[in-house]
Amino acid sequence: MFKIIKELKMGKSLYQYELHRTDGLPYAVYFSDISSYVGERIPLHWHREFEISYITEGKVKFFVDDAEMVLEKGEGLFVNSGMFHGCRKLEKENGQFITAVFDASFIFGGEKENIYFTKYLKPVIDNKNIRFIKLSPEINWQWECLRYMKKLSDIENTETPYYEFLIRDYLTREICIIDENNKQKEEVQPRGADSEISVMTDFIKANYAEDISVLDIANSANVSRRECFRRFHESMAVTPFDYLDSVRIKAAMALLAESEKTVTEICYETGFSSGSYFSLKFKKAIGCSPLEYRKNTKKQRS
Repeated sequence: MFKIIKELKMGKSLYQYELHRTDGLPYAVYFSDISSYVGERIPLHWHREFEISYITEGKVKFFVDDAEMVLEKGEGLFVNSGMFHGCRKLEKENGQFITAVFDASFIFGGEKENIYFTKYLKPVIDNKNIRFIKLSPEINWQWECLRYMKKLSDIENTETPYYEFLIRDYLTREICIIDENNKQKEEVQPRGADSEISVMTDFIKANYAEDISVLDIANSANVSRRECFRRFHESMAVTPFDYLDSVRIKAAMALLAESEKTVTEICYETGFSSGSYFSLKFKKAIGCSPLEYRKNTKKQRS
């Protein structure tokens, strides 16, 4: 059956640490009425799972990193692993949608990476042209993805026999369709309607390793410090500090998993002022120390 939540569990780094699991499997399907959430919005957050949403009623305003878009009934959204995203209620619109959140291991079938991951799933995760995809019923391959989301919704709502197998099958087909239709394409996704937010988030992503302040972030878009806070809160429901910390933590996670650099080297390379402060922020965000995260990541891949 659908899961229903009204508030996300996440730390200051915007990392959603709540596991998306159903009966021990690394996936969950949620039904959301945006009006029922605290503040009528889902604040900016990120997680390592894929996420696919399908609008069942009304309209909802979604944002992925610095891009914003309005989705209406019959449309959907694919969000790649590790992307900042959230949504909010539109005035006079009461949007409802279903969302499938699933780890790559739900498709490749275990903790240990295998050919299904390396040949088919990792290329999607690593494809910089697929931060997200707005899914429209007017485009044939995107309509196919939406059709599978509708089928998933139907079986999840009724708990059809063997529905766990069917859900995995539908999500696998969607990932394959997305990969097949986006291998060679340039990014053509919409940018943010708020140009100042786009400038400020781009500035943070380009300079997170430096000792930057909120004033530096504000100056990058020629707005005041107060206006900087207002824009982040209005667009993303987070502070500039939260967004900066989240970019640093994400970068640190990648270096811990993929490089042989020491924790101290990674600490300073990602903009943290001291090793102890880095470890404290990392543990609060991810739930374990940097060394434990590295050990667990390598163990999963061995």
